[in-house]
Order: sequence, then C-alpha cells, then structure tokens
Amino acid sequence: MQLELPTRWQRDYDVYDRLEELGIDLGRREDAIAPETNRIPRLIFTPSGLLFFSGSGAGEGPVTNDESSVEKGHRAGRDVGHKHICVLHWGLHPFGTLNDVWYCVKCIGMVHSAHREESFTNAPRVVDGYTEVWHDVFGGPLSRRAKEGQPDGRSGWHGRSALGGFEISNLAIEPEMIVQVDPDLAIRVIRERGPHI
Repeated sequence: MQLELPTRWQRDYDVYDRLEELGIDLGRREDAIAPETNRIPRLIFTPSGLLFFSGSGAGEGPVTNDESSVEKGHRAGRDVGHKHICVLHWGLHPFGTLNDVWYCVKCIGMVHSAHREESFTNAPRVVDGYTEVWHDVFGGPLSRRAKEGQPDGRSGWHGRSALGGFEISNLAIEPEMIVQVDPDLAIRVIRERGPHI
C-alpha cells in the first residue's frame, strides 16, 4: 500500500537548508553512530518505518525552578536535539536523507530535578528546547519560522511527555524521540546494514 501524506504534512523545502540556517553541524559519522561495542545503540530501525532514539543527555543537573536554571536546561534540550538530528542523518546515510523523514511521532523528555525541596514545575519549558529543534528543522508551531502561532509545516510536530523528578547522572535532560520514515527505506537499511546504529 502506497501512503500519500496530506499536503500540509509535506515540506516544500530542503531540510539541509534549514540545518545551515540554524548552524547545525552534522559532524562525522564516527561521532554520531554508537560503536558496536556500546551496550546501547543510539537509533533503532523497525520494518514499520518507526525509528526509535535512545535517550541522550546534556547540560548539568539538577534543574531548579530558578529562571536561569530553567533556561540552561532549555539550552541543554536544544543541544540534545542537535545531537539527535546528527544521529538521524548518519543513521539514514547512505540509503536516505533527512528529507526522507515523514514526520515526528513522540518525544519523552526526562528532566533531572530530583530531591528539590519545592515542587518542580518547569519540565515542559526545559523539554521545549528539544522540541523546538524538531519544529525548526521539520516544521511546527514552535519553529522560528512559525508566524502568529501558525506552523510552517507539521512534520516536526510530535506527541510529548515532559517529566521532572529524575536523577540522570549529572545531566540536566535526557529526551527520546520516535520518527516515521517510509517502511521501504527502513527495510532496506535493516537488510543492508542491520537495525541498530
């Protein structure tokens, strides 16, 4: 069965032009792909075309309700977003590109805020840093290109949980993402390289 996405979900731009505008350096393949000796892969392909990221962390935790701490956590979220975009690029290469991503599915964002005397209420703002990167690159209401709340596309839009209260080593945030690509592309990657990177 051939799936045709609705027009509003199709991008009319090259994702790599967005990356250049945003100053996201894709780096080297060796830095993005987990060595086979790693106990945890960075990205997993499934025959359905769903790609699952392992959590990746950034920043220094724990995050408090203090505005400067929340903004540092937010920036750490952006850093992880950049890291995951790089992993995705090199995970698809050489079989496909970031332009082959149909849409984002789900983010789980865990924020290190354990052992605070007060309730931590800013997990959504911290995880917004991560979400914004996906909207900036693939389109969504939090994109820098969105105008008056109108998204510049919808393929970066995703379901999300933003949760505080975790202890994540000394990191501020550890998000995960699930994205959708064409199942035929995913199957080709699995057959030719294997499902894990």
